[in-house]
Amino acid sequence: MTTKVTTPGKKSLQTTLEIGKAIRSYYAGVKAAKEEGRPVVWSYGLIPREIFHAADIPVLYLEHLPLMVGAKQLSGNYIQIAEEEGFSRDVCAFHRCFLGCAVAKERDPYLDKFFATPDLIIASNLPCISESKSFLYAVDHYDCPYYFLDAPINTWGKDIPDYAIEYFAGQLKGVIDFMEEHGLKVEIDRLKESISLSKKMIKLWNEIDNCRKAVPTPMGTVDGLTAAYPLIQLPGTQLGVTLFERLLGELKEKVEKKQGVLEDEKLRLMWFGVPPFYNMGLLNYVERYGAVVVKSMVEYIAGGGYDPSILDPEKPLESLAYKALVDIVNPTSKNMVDFIVNAVEDFKVDGLIGVVKRSCGLLPGYMRLAKDAVYNGSGIPTTIFDLDGLDIREYDDVTS
Repeated sequence: MTTKVTTPGKKSLQTTLEIGKAIRSYYAGVKAAKEEGRPVVWSYGLIPREIFHAADIPVLYLEHLPLMVGAKQLSGNYIQIAEEEGFSRDVCAFHRCFLGCAVAKERDPYLDKFFATPDLIIASNLPCISESKSFLYAVDHYDCPYYFLDAPINTWGKDIPDYAIEYFAGQLKGVIDFMEEHGLKVEIDRLKESISLSKKMIKLWNEIDNCRKAVPTPMGTVDGLTAAYPLIQLPGTQLGVTLFERLLGELKEKVEKKQGVLEDEKLRLMWFGVPPFYNMGLLNYVERYGAVVVKSMVEYIAGGGYDPSILDPEKPLESLAYKALVDIVNPTSKNMVDFIVNAVEDFKVDGLIGVVKRSCGLLPGYMRLAKDAVYNGSGIPTTIFDLDGLDIREYDDVTS
């Protein structure tokens, strides 16, 4: 239940306010496209977005729409609807929320502004098994064609073998063929251009991160989570590049003037696990004590945690295959733990805040591994809380 101290997060950057507007504009565009008769795709899983942008396809993303619903503290209602349809609380809250939105007989006016029914569903098992099953309920509900994209589980770390890349590139080609069977054409030149823009965007993100490493940091993670939207949903677009160019310019100016989130920064924290999107004010809470959350692991899901040099526009599918398979949430602990250990050093982190997403079968597994690796390597302490990042019914201000 929402309480009087449950609050939205506070942003401090002009560009992240612009990104917020871009998010709303994107979803309004999906709704408008549906009303114009254009086919809408629902995407389940971390399928490379560049493919969709190369075909100018309006897409609703399972991973993002629930965040918007959660931020408005509406997620509990739609999760409850999914449970009434027979889904267990053990199923990912993001999936339950999205499926509740899908089958609700009445939708909140806020959601209704963005919601559009699917003409095609494209799903994957990346990053989790729940991802590979939940979408089937939506397929049955809407009786629409679907394609399942099989991703190899990363047991190799960053050195993905050629046969795995070749296999997944073939799976991505299958997605393109499937879309073309249903009238959605992916032009190879557009896809190459999309890869080039994606490469440029991730280079800008790396420069943005370098600015954030400054002391005091010019950007907290409430702004960071909003700024991650282009990473998750806009790779391969000029809009994503433009937004990051503006953000980089704003941060460079702040670093030059030594302007931080706090005038007197005493403590730097990192958040790993899914934050409570229904109460993002918790990330600002520590600022009253001179601490700032300088980084969040969630910013890197579906992008940001790879070397942009691997993207080759002349090998678009192979590039996208590597980018997806090396993602830090492709089920292996090594890349995730290494990312957290390195971020603690790079961002001069003094302490970690971990959150166990109760309904996730993936993220809680690396919590203790990351905690031990960080402490053994640098002596930095970690505190871990037990809550669900999306299901507001499980949140209690007193115990969280």
